[in-house]
Amino acid sequence: MSDPWSVLLFLGSSICHQIPERSYFLGDLQMPLCARCIGIHFGFILSAAFLMLGPKRYCSIMLRPRQLTVLGIVMAFYMIDVGMSYSGVSTSDNIRRTLSGLALGVPIPFFLIPFVNSFLYPNRNGVSPIETKADWLWLPILYVLGAVAILLADRHGLLFFFVSVTGIIGMVSFFSTGASLVALLGFDRSRIPAGRRVLAGTTAVIAVLLLVATVRQLLFG
Repeated sequence: MSDPWSVLLFLGSSICHQIPERSYFLGDLQMPLCARCIGIHFGFILSAAFLMLGPKRYCSIMLRPRQLTVLGIVMAFYMIDVGMSYSGVSTSDNIRRTLSGLALGVPIPFFLIPFVNSFLYPNRNGVSPIETKADWLWLPILYVLGAVAILLADRHGLLFFFVSVTGIIGMVSFFSTGASLVALLGFDRSRIPAGRRVLAGTTAVIAVLLLVATVRQLLFG
């Protein structure tokens, strides 16, 4: 497992400091993303998978301002925790880092995915990811599922592997989605199909992540 695991660590190093004291371990194996980063990216892919494969598949209607405000309040937990941690006001432990990371990662797809879908599938499913009170329940459900999976990962080998691999996939998806938005908006008036713009954004992100990881490996080993 050492060789495949070194690949995961290599990929994770592109965006994460991987400080041992701030990461989860299974024996001698370190998770490729730190406690906060795994929360962000595992939470992101969890919500993205739900929106892309579940009943809200192809949703292309943006959230209303009030709904975005609620999500912003949830994500503020991440900003507060990071601010308090790096300012020295309060020291976060790994559990709090993970929970604050999830508070950022879980909500983001609820406004990014519909935006991307509005370009890729404009007339496929004209619904919003949150339309009823019951839809709001998915946010805490996804949050709790992510928290349980991550916090129990260091006790079960298969779960540790699943969370680690899924976190790396989430990392790539997180930045690919952001780059796709830039490509979709930046070339909105061009004749380049939306699918190709998304592919270009994703390809660029993968190339940059690999470049950063390679440079870091050469400089710091």
